Amino acid sequence: MNGIVTPSQLGGFFAVLSRIGAFFMAFPFINTPMVPMNVRIFLLVSLSFFVSLLLNVQVPLEHYTLADLFFMVMKEIFVGLSFALVAAVFVGVVSYAAELISYSMGLTVANMFDPTFGVISVLDRLYILIFYLVFFVTGSYRLLIGAAVASFKVIPAGVPSLSVDRVFQFLILKGGVLFSLAFKLAFPIMLTLFVTNLALALINRLIPQINVFIVGLPLQIFIGLFALIVAFSAVIYAMVSLVDMFVTNIFSLIKLFGG
Repeated sequence: MNGIVTPSQLGGFFAVLSRIGAFFMAFPFINTPMVPMNVRIFLLVSLSFFVSLLLNVQVPLEHYTLADLFFMVMKEIFVGLSFALVAAVFVGVVSYAAELISYSMGLTVANMFDPTFGVISVLDRLYILIFYLVFFVTGSYRLLIGAAVASFKVIPAGVPSLSVDRVFQFLILKGGVLFSLAFKLAFPIMLTLFVTNLALALINRLIPQINVFIVGLPLQIFIGLFALIVAFSAVIYAMVSLVDMFVTNIFSLIKLFGG
């Protein structure tokens, strides 16, 4: 570089910042108090600057009207938010599975506030943190950053218009997958707790002298925690598969945007 920033390079930087900023600021992990605001801003600006220089992204601002600039920025934000929505779906799978287990265990009364998902159970928070841990330990974050960079080759920055018909279909289908995957993830522990409830119901019918309500709640929590300990390895493997599916779907979404 000759040290002089041209208007085209400046436009390319802001186009990259709009897409990456919308993606990462809506990404469930980045959009939490675990990452301070100044760290988020530094990360987004530095990554956008690096990508715009690496790919030599240029947007000729002198050829754009004010309306073209507005639609271009909206397009970049829409692309970034679409990636973030896919991320939220797979984090939602983990969250919903934990809520199903918490409801079966009777832990829904032990809630805490999360800025991303609102009021959630303690088990919900644990599952989300495990998902984030698997995401970083497996190195999937590098694939995610690579996907964000590759999106500028497939979806050029600075194009005001965008075909989104198949993208909307893709996002709607992925929203439906949330419930089926969450149920599969929670099913073994829910089945164990269901058998426990069935056994307590039989005991209540056969031996009415036993106060099942007093015995049942601590027993459900104990059985649920024991099942979580036994199935912890299986949960980790399931989350590894979820992370792989998440990254694969991000690349599939990029292909749909590129036609």
